[in-house]
Amino acid sequence: MTFLQKIFSIHEGTDKEKTIRDVSEGVNLRGYNIWILICSAMLASIGLDTNSTAVIIGAMLISPLMSPILGVGLSIAIHDKELLFRSVRNLSIAVVLSLATSVFFFLLTPLRDVTSEIQARTYPTLLDVLIALFGGIAGIVSASRSEKTTAIPGVAIATALMPPLCTAGYGIATSQWSYFFGAFYLFFINAVFISLATFLITKYLKFHEKEYVDQRLQKLYSRWFTALAIIVILPSIYFLYTVYKKESARKQLQVLVLDQIQSGGNEILKWELQ
Repeated sequence: MTFLQKIFSIHEGTDKEKTIRDVSEGVNLRGYNIWILICSAMLASIGLDTNSTAVIIGAMLISPLMSPILGVGLSIAIHDKELLFRSVRNLSIAVVLSLATSVFFFLLTPLRDVTSEIQARTYPTLLDVLIALFGGIAGIVSASRSEKTTAIPGVAIATALMPPLCTAGYGIATSQWSYFFGAFYLFFINAVFISLATFLITKYLKFHEKEYVDQRLQKLYSRWFTALAIIVILPSIYFLYTVYKKESARKQLQVLVLDQIQSGGNEILKWELQ
């Protein structure tokens, strides 16, 4: 093994059996996990409503959404149908409960203004895909270590799974469907590419596959997951392009119009680009 291979190798210190066991156990959402999920959704909704970054970060840290998403990627890599169905089922339950909690909150709160924290989670781009992908890589590499690491909380903050779901709930509660679809698409991007990163790293580390699964099913799973990743990434490229165009227009407006107005001693209190 060369010097660089020794530096970058992640095979050493990998505990495959422990990783499968921990992820499989973490997938289950019942009892205390359900209460933590509801509290996380409520905290994220409060943080979005009051524009409090600190509260939103707290909601990210306690959210149990990461485990079933890791379970999806791991189950496809090792061809474990039981784990796959359990992961998808529990993730679906978590999504529904999170949406219901946020809708309930935003129907009752007297504020319900569109804050900057809400707006920030309604326009996903290609950069969000990269955040989810590299965050997912860090998450599964950390989870696969035989010793405990501190990377998982950082991954939870970076990928931000709960705030987009609660923003989608805000869209439902206020009947602003552009907020719902934009925020839910951001959550979908995060979930898919964290799972994809888990799938790729698990394959790279050569986790043992289920013996009873034939090669045809293995190829079918791989094709489905690849197709899903492509379907998710293509619209995000368009979103990134539109953000770039809007930012270019904003800079041109600043130079050609706003700077000229301000140079005459005038003050612009507020302006907005539609």
